[in-house]
Amino acid sequence: MKLYRPDGFANMKGILETGIPFIFVVGARGVGKSYGTMEDNVETGTTFLLLRRTQAQADLISNPDFNVFKPLNADKGYNIIPKKVSKYNSAFIMNGEKVVCYSAALSTLSNMRGFDSSEIQQIMFDEFIPEPHEKLIRNEAKALFNAYETINRNRELKGRKPVQLICLANANDITNPVFEYLGLIGIADKMQKRNNDVWIDNERGYMIIMMHRSPISRKKADTALYRLTKGTDFANMALDNDFNVSRANIRPRPLQEYTPVCCVGEMCVYRHKSESRLYVTTHSAGVFKDVYIPEDIQIKHYQSAYYNHYDMYIEEKIDFEDVLSEKLFRKYWDI
Repeated sequence: MKLYRPDGFANMKGILETGIPFIFVVGARGVGKSYGTMEDNVETGTTFLLLRRTQAQADLISNPDFNVFKPLNADKGYNIIPKKVSKYNSAFIMNGEKVVCYSAALSTLSNMRGFDSSEIQQIMFDEFIPEPHEKLIRNEAKALFNAYETINRNRELKGRKPVQLICLANANDITNPVFEYLGLIGIADKMQKRNNDVWIDNERGYMIIMMHRSPISRKKADTALYRLTKGTDFANMALDNDFNVSRANIRPRPLQEYTPVCCVGEMCVYRHKSESRLYVTTHSAGVFKDVYIPEDIQIKHYQSAYYNHYDMYIEEKIDFEDVLSEKLFRKYWDI
């Protein structure tokens, strides 16, 4: 499978043709992820659900003035226009006849339960990783997979192919809700550190693609915006597909030098046997004094019993095994 077409843009056709049910594509901005997916779906006659995180985003792309198909209409001579079908959704119709796709928002998709989704063959979740300034949706990943279940239903039990979920985004946050829920943060982190492009898990049925070497990004580097922002987090994300993960506190340590303290969900905390330092990892070894479920009241019990952990973090007296470990710690302390 080639990741790029001869013109340098993302080879979304080849990626989709793998047939893998769950695909996550993280790539620099403007490399053709969304455009290529929509183009292939129109060409193959694949009816799809175009999913965005918020209703405001879904409404915007369904506005005739901001029609998400405008670039394809101009480049390919298509005539695909949006038509409102409910308070929350629009249909995109080609030549006034064929429905190409429907739009929806993850935040309000629960309102669509009970609708006939039998014609939908793919869910294209665009911008699935929130930008830093965007608020998270409560139970965001669960909402996504509830939406998938609503659309997929029992079609596999009837001998049909599962709905293909293709999630597209820029490298805004490696610890995004979907990766965290599926346990993919560690894998994505390894891919970034090793500059790997593709990770496939056939048993679970998913693929992660990191577009590290985009020919389009190399060309865009010498344009006005990226000359101005060279060396910034924005340019690293937009051009280099860099999550800008801080690894200042990532220092794997041998567990034999530590004693178990407590666990909160996957997060395990150890105390150094001779130094005033903590070590946080997702590996459980030994007997812990306290074990907490990662729910609101239990997290408050943890914070009350181990209030010094926050201070030790601020004082840089905590080492973390990996990015996920620090993410969990910061999440439980709301840092």
